[in-house]
Amino acid sequence: MRQRDRKDPEALGRYRIVGVIGSGGMGRVLLGQGPDGRLVAVKQIHAELTNDSEFRARFEREIHASGKVTGAYTAGIVGYEVDAENPWLASEYVAGPSLHEAVNDFGRLNPSGLKLLAIGLAMALLEIHRAGLVHRDLKPGNVLLTNEGPRVIDFGIARALEGDVSLTATGAVIGSPAYMSPEQAECQTLTPASDVFSAGAVLAMAATGVSPFAAVSTPQTLYNVLYVQPDTSGIPEPMRAMVDWCLNKDPGKRPSPSELLDAATQLDGAPVWPVRVRRRVAEYERDALAWSTGEAAPLTEEQQPSRPRREFSRVRALGAVVIVSVLALLGSLLVGIGVKGNAVAMADPPLTLTDREAQLLDMCALLEPDVVGEFGTFASAPQPSDVTSCSVAVDDPTGKRVSFKVSTDFGWAYDDAISMGSVLAWLPVQGNRKEGRTCDRFVQLQTGLRIPINVDASGLTDSCPMAERVLAAIVRRLQVNPPLRKVAANSTQLLNPCAIMDREMNLRVLGDPAAKNPIGAHECWVTGINGEFHLGFGVRTRNDNKKPTGNYDKPTVFGGRHGLIDDRGGFCEYTLTILPTHDELAEQAVARFIPYDTAITDGCDRLRTVLSPVLAKLPQS
Repeated sequence: MRQRDRKDPEALGRYRIVGVIGSGGMGRVLLGQGPDGRLVAVKQIHAELTNDSEFRARFEREIHASGKVTGAYTAGIVGYEVDAENPWLASEYVAGPSLHEAVNDFGRLNPSGLKLLAIGLAMALLEIHRAGLVHRDLKPGNVLLTNEGPRVIDFGIARALEGDVSLTATGAVIGSPAYMSPEQAECQTLTPASDVFSAGAVLAMAATGVSPFAAVSTPQTLYNVLYVQPDTSGIPEPMRAMVDWCLNKDPGKRPSPSELLDAATQLDGAPVWPVRVRRRVAEYERDALAWSTGEAAPLTEEQQPSRPRREFSRVRALGAVVIVSVLALLGSLLVGIGVKGNAVAMADPPLTLTDREAQLLDMCALLEPDVVGEFGTFASAPQPSDVTSCSVAVDDPTGKRVSFKVSTDFGWAYDDAISMGSVLAWLPVQGNRKEGRTCDRFVQLQTGLRIPINVDASGLTDSCPMAERVLAAIVRRLQVNPPLRKVAANSTQLLNPCAIMDREMNLRVLGDPAAKNPIGAHECWVTGINGEFHLGFGVRTRNDNKKPTGNYDKPTVFGGRHGLIDDRGGFCEYTLTILPTHDELAEQAVARFIPYDTAITDGCDRLRTVLSPVLAKLPQS
């Protein structure tokens, strides 16, 4: 790391350039500082590499895709400029060594360190794959270590540089041979299972000190990846069985990231790095704090630390790194975190929710005066529209009426949302980049069920600053103690819609691939070549006695459940009462079939076929 000189830009976008991290064939990596004081890695591409308009378009698409990757164990993109003479992107900066550096300097990890590494890798892959990306280059150099766990960097962007091909101009396979999957070595189409194989190789390296496929030459290494069963006898059980599962040559026989996470959490011991690793992390944190406060002195080449530089190479180009909050750093140094003893609470802990917490989150409690009262006088009590959303109106200090809405609805309107350049609880703040009377901002939580929290503030000329402040207040509430609703032991609110569906029935009706997609905490979409099946659970006004309205919303009874049917030939929807709750409310199941072919006219028959086995698993009133 060196200080900026006259040849370096003073600023890129909103980021003031304070230092230079390194450079390579693709460009250079600059150390930037945002308006909030946080450090970022600003990666600037050489202009001659981006003269191609197709490259720029590809580059922008990949940035948008990678911007959807969030969570405590991955990196986040916080800003970029594709149309600049030298395109750049800013990503979160982490103060911590790579796994490669840690193992090289201190030897293999102990069982506690291996458990923390395995959990972090699995959580990171869950988020990367959710965004529709395959990492392609998961290796020890792309795993950075912090006191909170590993951070996976450099995901997704490689596809923009490759042009969606598997070979470079020189014919070399893209990736790191000692950690790539057999299908990647053969230049086949990659699936998420490829990353799981790489994760297994990384875990084996961390447990033994060497890659399980390393050889004296690249061709021999690739041969080992393709045909040789690795020797994992040096890995302690039950970690060894988990690694062997990941390293299966057949992609279909490897665990999913979710299964890998389940196996990792069952390992013995507390997940924590060895003492020497934590001391190295503390060194990085002190360096980051010095740069963020302007106290870092310029270093000569001889004074540069001996630890490996993070090169900006063709394979690793444009990778993201993770931010370290200045406040979190200061708190860590004051309490001596990373040296010895037990872990302590972070100043800005990652925001995570269990599946059960996600299902029972009380949305209206997030809009109570003790959470958002600082923003104005309440004009009314928070009003729920369902278990997934709530809204409230307040009069701000100037007397203007402002409404807030918080929701865990997935919201397809946010598919094109991008990072706003700020971070809450290690999660990038996202939204549609606009100013006006209505504004939305959200963070996407990292849970088994991906749940975005959306805030909508209206009533001001520019409501975006208030939307971000309200979102910050809600995130703080969730960090401390998520408010949960009380439900009956047999409530449908405790069910995972994707888990209770019959795959064989879905395949028969919908066709391949019958892929399940969780949407929020209470809805699941299944898609096949013939159409879509949606299943969701909610609490709504009872519809038992609703009168017919033409072809729509006709009263019906199906599977012993009273409700409504909307039969339009191809499209069909059932809204069925499952359990009465209180007043005029009831827990309901909403199921619909959406055909992809207009020739399909038996939508309700198809829907009943897939819905029948689901209803049999639901509680009886």
